[in-house]
Amino acid sequence: MKAVRAVPVDTVSEQVHVKRLTEELGACNLRANVWSLAEGAQMRRHRHREQEELYLVLAGDAEIEVEGVIHKLDERDAFAVPPGTVRQLSNVGVGPLTFVVVSAPPVPGDGEML
Repeated sequence: MKAVRAVPVDTVSEQVHVKRLTEELGACNLRANVWSLAEGAQMRRHRHREQEELYLVLAGDAEIEVEGVIHKLDERDAFAVPPGTVRQLSNVGVGPLTFVVVSAPPVPGDGEML
């Protein structure tokens, strides 16, 4: 067991950065990532066949659309999304949005981008 620095430094796009924690932490039963979205940016709309996801906002203001319903998330808010549901998270605040996503079970290739 060890502590790791959880700062999103890997570039996904110009507006999206991530720190993938699962392997570095040696986690076997979940997946964990810390994300940063630039002001106005959003994640791709997607769903997971088997994975349940927990979103935890660390800094900023977000909206998550789940199956067409929009939920507002402020700093320190957590939100769980069951498997099989379509979701998309957006930065709706001023400045960057930083959040953690924890998924279980850790099924490779479980995500389907829409």
